[in-house]
Amino acid sequence: MTTPPLSAARTAAAVQSGALGALESLDAAFDRVADLDPSLRAFTTLLRADGRSTGAAVDALDPAARSSLPLAGVPLAIKSTVSLDNPVVAPLLAAGAIPVGITAAPQLCTWGMTDSEEHGITRNPRDVSRSAGGSSGGSAAAVASGMVPLAVGDDGMGSLRIPAAACGIVTIKPGPGVVPTRLGGDNWGHRAESGPLARTVEDVALALSVMSGRPGLATLSPVPGGTRIGLSTTSPIRLGRDLVRVQEPWKRAAGEAAAHLEAADLVVVDTPLPSPRDPILYLARWTSAVARAAEEDNLPLSAMERRTRHHALLGRTVFRHGGAGDGDTRWNRATEALRSDVERAMDAAGVDVWLTPALADVPPEATAWHQRSWGRSLWASMRFSPFTPLANVLGWPAMSVPCGRTHTPLGRELPTSVQLVGRPGSEATLLALAAVIEKGGA
Repeated sequence: MTTPPLSAARTAAAVQSGALGALESLDAAFDRVADLDPSLRAFTTLLRADGRSTGAAVDALDPAARSSLPLAGVPLAIKSTVSLDNPVVAPLLAAGAIPVGITAAPQLCTWGMTDSEEHGITRNPRDVSRSAGGSSGGSAAAVASGMVPLAVGDDGMGSLRIPAAACGIVTIKPGPGVVPTRLGGDNWGHRAESGPLARTVEDVALALSVMSGRPGLATLSPVPGGTRIGLSTTSPIRLGRDLVRVQEPWKRAAGEAAAHLEAADLVVVDTPLPSPRDPILYLARWTSAVARAAEEDNLPLSAMERRTRHHALLGRTVFRHGGAGDGDTRWNRATEALRSDVERAMDAAGVDVWLTPALADVPPEATAWHQRSWGRSLWASMRFSPFTPLANVLGWPAMSVPCGRTHTPLGRELPTSVQLVGRPGSEATLLALAAVIEKGGA
């Protein structure tokens, strides 16, 4: 029987005080990985040598130096898109976190389900018949299963929030420039950001404070006075009608979150979230980012999965029409129009933050999606996750936090989750609101 994990904050406190050794914490994490990962497939590589050298260095510090490390001895999972010297990982290691392993992602981080020919299928710890989501699915599964208390992922169209919501954990996609990172040449068309995944808002705030170099974010302050929240549960993907249906448990989750916020004397206003005027804006941004990523990785079409190859080819078409760069293009005009519509709606309703369901349905089945067609993978990704792309296209921070419950087709209980989206610079407010929702659902 493996040792149940402590939270990141409690692990750090125990190591800082000397009640727990960093190597002891690491060994317990490796025991949990050995026990759980064969069925979940969250990790692609274990970093035993790096982990042991880092843990030994923490244990060798004198008590005063060790007590100054905010993440002393905290086992850390790292998404395959970044390396140990990446500017998003290096501060975590400098703060005392210990690398455990590299986690799985779909090819080019394209899909909302994490599986590949090379690594197999990453499964949801809540119900192994369901996907862990994507593209940071390995990181989310590692945290949700308790193998580690903290993981790093990144988010270009929802790749942090989708798997966090699928697995019932917490994450934040910060706004541009808040967390230094290096994700290919242009960070997925300047829309991808790196962020932490954890089981509690406290742990996410602690990790974000280290990753951003802003220690104050670790303190969950009260929600700023006068903050008003706009609640929208309508489908954000429409072609004259709701193309993607939002299932009742996820609408109910947003309603429950709103009730928790209102119980804390905050004002919640029902107001519909605007959809893109150009119905294929999200698809254009998504495909062009994958095409650019393939170019940067020098990945030829012949080496791509069939579904990803089709996606990249569509993205090249967007390139040819000027959609991958700056300037007066159809896609940039559509982005600016969407930003204006969202800001206008916020101003009209007098709201500061949007509250939506994080997903529209339970995660897709855990299966070899990489062997299926582009259309089937596209629809599977879209139909359960229509809410996340907005924050990336706008370049705004966004969070996913569990609230409520539903059941999978096999009858397993699965937390539902909600999304919070705020204007640039609102990370502290989003964390404060998430803490209220988390406390209300406890």
